[in-house]
Amino acid sequence: MNKTSGNYLKSIFFVLFIISLISCAKMVSLEPEYVPLERSYKKIILQKFEVGKELEKEFPEAVVVCESTTMSELLEKNAAPVIEKTRLSSSKEANALIVKIRITTIKMASSSSRGVSGEFTGRSEMSAEVKLIDAQTRKILRKDNLSTANILSPASRAAIPERAIPAELGKMIAEYIVRSIAGS
Repeated sequence: MNKTSGNYLKSIFFVLFIISLISCAKMVSLEPEYVPLERSYKKIILQKFEVGKELEKEFPEAVVVCESTTMSELLEKNAAPVIEKTRLSSSKEANALIVKIRITTIKMASSSSRGVSGEFTGRSEMSAEVKLIDAQTRKILRKDNLSTANILSPASRAAIPERAIPAELGKMIAEYIVRSIAGS
């Protein structure tokens, strides 16, 4: 093998290495992908958040804060011409999107046990299952789980006061909805 063919092979391996790095970097995304829904929606119907009795009993204000923050953010971002909040929706409107949220996890470090140093052990987080449902067809268009543990980095999570975790999840839910109906 002569020197030129050796350099040629090195160049090919280098290019393949760079391509593999780029493809791996694309696969690891810190933010969930928000692909807009195919259909246009002019009305958002935000149903009352569901939560298990145990979680509601232990953290009653967390669900209220999360729900009110979600509604406030949707209104602030002008997510749709009409945004309404309801306990249950029986709407069959053509351009309406029903948003159904179920709070699945609430963990607050302050309610955890203390470690040897006296510091709270564990980390605070809150999670929810979000369903976007076409009101007319009743078809679930999208179903995702959102969590402050997955989106926030450990450094930023430490910077957020524990009592702000429900509001952060509310903002994440609103952003998810807004990005899902972008272009509507």
